Amino acid sequence: MYQLLLDSSNIYLAVGLSKDGEVIDSIFYNAWQRQSELMVNEIENIFKRNNIDKKDLNAVVVGIGPGSYTGVRIGATIAKTIAYALKIKVYAKSSLSLLRCGEDPTICLFNARSGRSYFAVYQGKKVLEKECVIPNEEVLSYIQKHPDYKIAGDTAQIGKESEDLNIIANLADFDENELVKNIFTLNPIYLKDLLK
Repeated sequence: MYQLLLDSSNIYLAVGLSKDGEVIDSIFYNAWQRQSELMVNEIENIFKRNNIDKKDLNAVVVGIGPGSYTGVRIGATIAKTIAYALKIKVYAKSSLSLLRCGEDPTICLFNARSGRSYFAVYQGKKVLEKECVIPNEEVLSYIQKHPDYKIAGDTAQIGKESEDLNIIANLADFDENELVKNIFTLNPIYLKDLLK
């Protein structure tokens, strides 16, 4: 059985297929504000390329934010619709956690505008710093105190280069703690939610 991997929470569109935790095919590119018109076609394309029917799926894994209002709704809605129609499981993952670099300590960032960043730090699946919004000066101070940590995500606002992203592999690395027990109660995490 296969898992469909989806993330459209920020500027990227990520669609993949995995089997037993191994990615077998994927697409990943910048599709800012075009995810809604592209995601369904990319899902169909990946099924055709791999000669897989939707009925071969046993789960959908989706990034649920934090992310843009429209972006996170696209991925979450498609995941819920497929899961409901096929009666399969949904696994929900933090979009910040999808930026982590393997087992290396990783500072994960999205631009929160107004001189701030959405910020979290992971080492593999371990959370070293919980998701929050902090001023970019604090991000830079944290980086300076942890020079051996990798930096990934939307980093232009702090003037740093991002590590190469592997969102698809991080989606494929899901576990039972991320299982959505009731797909009707699955709510995306919007960027504005962390600002409260």
